Amino acid sequence: MGVSHYREHTLNVIIAGGGRVGRETATLMTAYGHRVTIIEQDPRITRVHSGRREDVTFVQGDATEAETLTSVNIREADVFLALTDDETTNVAICQQAANFAPDTRCVARSHRPPAATGNPDGVEAFVFPERAGARVAVGRVFGAPVQPITDLSTRFELVEIEAKPGAPAVGRSLEELDLPTKATVITDLGTEDLADGDMVIEAGRQYMIATRPDAVDDLKELFWE
Repeated sequence: MGVSHYREHTLNVIIAGGGRVGRETATLMTAYGHRVTIIEQDPRITRVHSGRREDVTFVQGDATEAETLTSVNIREADVFLALTDDETTNVAICQQAANFAPDTRCVARSHRPPAATGNPDGVEAFVFPERAGARVAVGRVFGAPVQPITDLSTRFELVEIEAKPGAPAVGRSLEELDLPTKATVITDLGTEDLADGDMVIEAGRQYMIATRPDAVDDLKELFWE
């Protein structure tokens, strides 16, 4: 899904939270050629996984504390992800990080939709739902045109895409729209109305679509370009 979008230049990435989502996000980031540091409070997790990974640096510490953030050179980070299993902690981590590196993009894991979080300072994007995995986190970091919503162990993906003004799909109903045969619009994420042939695509609105990965470029042409 637009892999070149994720590899334009090498980034310094810091992840707070060495659980499953944090470690899998690190794996994807390193696969794209980025440098990754994971901060994990639990010394057992840090000890076990730092011995298994040569391409990721593990640091044991509390990411809400200034001393920990300075120890990982937060000011040099391009991206910061707070991916612990607690939303309040993730927001606090991002806010603390913003004190040191206000220009660094910070993404926080959340158990609520972004609109319900109150748009706290220091957080530029949320990974939601909380069970969403590494691919969702990476998509939020890079702000890719087509965003994965959740990780599925199938050949299909659930993605989120915003209809841009002037895009070919805007102003047309789904019945009129020549969607790729491997893609189906499920809902307008704003209204949460289930899609039918009469649904008209509106500029600025976001849509959930089930698609095969090889149909993503066609979707971008319809909704984005």
